[in-house]
Amino acid sequence: MSKTKIVVGAVVVLGAAYVGASWYVGSKTEQVITEQLEKGNAKLAQQVTGSDYMRMEKISYERGVFSSSAVYALKVSLNGKEGEFRFADKYSHGPFPMAALSSGIFSPMLSYSQTILMNEADGTEWYKVANGEVPVKADSQVKFSGAVKSHLVFAPIKVESKRGVLLETSLANVYLNIGKNYVSTDSVADLAWVGISEAGKGERMLLSDITLEAASTDKEDVVSSTYKGTVKRTEYSAAAEDVVVVLDNLSFDGEGVQTGTMLNEATVNYGLSKLQINGGDYGSFDFGFGLKNIDIKTLQELGEVSDELDDNPEVAETYLLRLLESKPEISIKPASWKNTGGESVVNALVALQPALDEEDPLAAVNNLTIDASLSRSMVSAIFGTEEGFMRSMIDMAFDEGSKEYAGMGLVSYDGKTTKMDLKYNSADGTVVLNGKTMSFEEFFMLLMESGLGNLLM
Repeated sequence: MSKTKIVVGAVVVLGAAYVGASWYVGSKTEQVITEQLEKGNAKLAQQVTGSDYMRMEKISYERGVFSSSAVYALKVSLNGKEGEFRFADKYSHGPFPMAALSSGIFSPMLSYSQTILMNEADGTEWYKVANGEVPVKADSQVKFSGAVKSHLVFAPIKVESKRGVLLETSLANVYLNIGKNYVSTDSVADLAWVGISEAGKGERMLLSDITLEAASTDKEDVVSSTYKGTVKRTEYSAAAEDVVVVLDNLSFDGEGVQTGTMLNEATVNYGLSKLQINGGDYGSFDFGFGLKNIDIKTLQELGEVSDELDDNPEVAETYLLRLLESKPEISIKPASWKNTGGESVVNALVALQPALDEEDPLAAVNNLTIDASLSRSMVSAIFGTEEGFMRSMIDMAFDEGSKEYAGMGLVSYDGKTTKMDLKYNSADGTVVLNGKTMSFEEFFMLLMESGLGNLLM
């Protein structure tokens, strides 16, 4: 047999093998997509409650040897408003999809899909504000394991409300990885800018260089999540008030663990490296917030019946008792403001318990701690060095007020920093204020005497 015939025969065999493999992979693709659709809808259902819903439905699916096509509808109902967005999806079958190869991706995969939002149903409105461009498109690699790696592109939009508020955005990218059976997800989104303006009032806000990241794992009904985001600069201006506000490096990050409908623990931290108002530097800010043992299901149900609470206060009591059964905790750790003069900080924690008593407003509080410090030089520096008279008046008022409250034992003051260290324990009903133990009644009388009690009430 000649070498030519051998080569031709080999090519025919390889070609037949590839056709067979593509046909098999095509059937496998449809199976995997159906399974992922079911699991995805289950995940979406967890994000909404009551009569609201969000789900993806398959409208059609046509399978070929080397490629398949499908149409899906994302149906949404939120706060009584319904919407439907349709997506056209074209799958290039593996093991080496032609569409992937042409995009420079050479790794084997189940399929390579290319998706666009269709110009029909509620998608037509999105096309209008996107100036006729495809508003949403995505390229996705579906791995043999069922994992998916996607790159979504959102077109720039420009939309004006009936009140004359104009919203504009740049192109946005989202990079998304979904593990097999949704056991893990991670995403990164970036957006060059978002602008909001109201010409009639001469107001405008511009957010620049926006980045968002999130990741989660789901193992045996325990979901662990992390997230963070940054906005490099936020600028707000109001011509009528002659005000320009600039926020530099606004950021947030957090993490949480949830078991079923119980939020075991969650923390979020906000930061701002600089606040400027009309060119004046007002310093930096940090704020940390934490939650523990929060019954999310009960909290959602309480939100659904919120309209009934005024006429049926006993309903609110029932839900509040259910929320308190898990002994939730709320913390601030820390809230701080720092400028050229110094730093002021507040840390606080309140741990609750399942008890409600109209005659005892603290019945639901198991323990409470507050640790706060207020810097005299930081407060006076808010007014800057150029406004000498105002700054000296504020400095004097701070000094006199701190000495008065220190004399009452409400705070401690060393001439530079005013501090409060407060601890309350329901077990013995005592309050420890700046190292001095007293009953809650004595503490309350102290608050009333200082005038702060009237503010709280």
